[in-house]
Amino acid sequence: MAPALHASNSRCFPLHPRPNLERGTRNWELPEGWSGRTLAGLRTKLLNWFDAHQRDLPWRRDAAGQLTAPRDAYRVWVSEVMLQQTTVAAVVPYFERFMAALPNVRALAEADEQRVLKLWEGLGYYRRARHLHAAAKELVANHLPTSEKGGADADHQLPDDPVVWESLPGVGRYILGAVLSQAFDRSLPIVEANSLRVLARIFGYRKDPREGEGKVWVWGAAEAVLPQKRAGDFNQSLMELGALICTPTAPACDTCPVSANCIANRDSLQDVIPPKKKPVAITEVAEVGVVIRDGDRLLLCQRPADAGRWQNMWEVPHAPRAEGEDVSTAAVRAAKELTGFDIEPGAELLTIKHGVTRYAITLVCLEATHTGGKFAPGPYADAKWVSPTDLADYPVSSPQRKLMTALADPKRQPRLF
Repeated sequence: MAPALHASNSRCFPLHPRPNLERGTRNWELPEGWSGRTLAGLRTKLLNWFDAHQRDLPWRRDAAGQLTAPRDAYRVWVSEVMLQQTTVAAVVPYFERFMAALPNVRALAEADEQRVLKLWEGLGYYRRARHLHAAAKELVANHLPTSEKGGADADHQLPDDPVVWESLPGVGRYILGAVLSQAFDRSLPIVEANSLRVLARIFGYRKDPREGEGKVWVWGAAEAVLPQKRAGDFNQSLMELGALICTPTAPACDTCPVSANCIANRDSLQDVIPPKKKPVAITEVAEVGVVIRDGDRLLLCQRPADAGRWQNMWEVPHAPRAEGEDVSTAAVRAAKELTGFDIEPGAELLTIKHGVTRYAITLVCLEATHTGGKFAPGPYADAKWVSPTDLADYPVSSPQRKLMTALADPKRQPRLF
């Protein structure tokens, strides 16, 4: 059990006006039967529960491993960006590796993008990493104190000004509230999947809080319930309760600290609040991946900066197969269209199944021999002939990493090369 955290912020920060963002409290009202006293009691119950039951997560500790409140702004920021659309369990090892390599905002700003992408490899949604990198550069260039003013700790003194943060790439209302409330105890709300579910159930909101007027409502609720002190801990208590107790299915209402206040619990509406998301229609896509070899090397291509996804990352050339097109024919066509090379298709190596948004992709990979032609970049920004032993050095997507791992396996080398 993690210890309770009540440490005050030893540094004094100037007050700044709240950023000019859409607010929902103007038209937000407490449900019938609720009062200011009820709301105050709710805050107290949630904070007490959080003090007793919060998980011991690495971003809740400082670089020396000490539990702190308020939190370290850089560590909070990186963790919250990683946690967008990614589970806590998946993020922890990535966060620890990222912090070991890039322990402060200056280290991140000065890192090469390929290194940042490599550290992010496997987390997906790589635009998050690019925005994080770009924002770090902006902070270091314009918003960090000089070493003369900030001393040896200058690289850890991120600004507490909401106006600065909302101007940074990739910083929306959620990241803004998460960083400033946790690191500087600013009374700014957050809404994500867990807190959204908790708020909707507590207040019995029957519409969809993920879109339209429901989104305005839930942000209004998140702001209305927020205390002026310990705002960061309170925001985390909502997220923690949603992750551990108020889960999407089979919530543990008997152990919930605010079940007596919860309208969904009172009216047995947990299964319908919030409404289930409409299922997304899945489109099946068949692709071919071409491992083009020239002697003991194989071809890796780099996607351009303006690619729809996986920008600036490396891959074995791959393309969709036309309906009825066999793998070998598709490989010859794809190699020519994507690289300008002529090839002799060989044996199939492996099949990788993965999903991207609403697409279920079946990628059949086969080896091929380079027989002629000059490299014509086509959709690619660059290409290299690479030894299989060096494949781990390049940032690639998760499905491509499966292929790279297979290609680097010494057991496969006699067959391939």
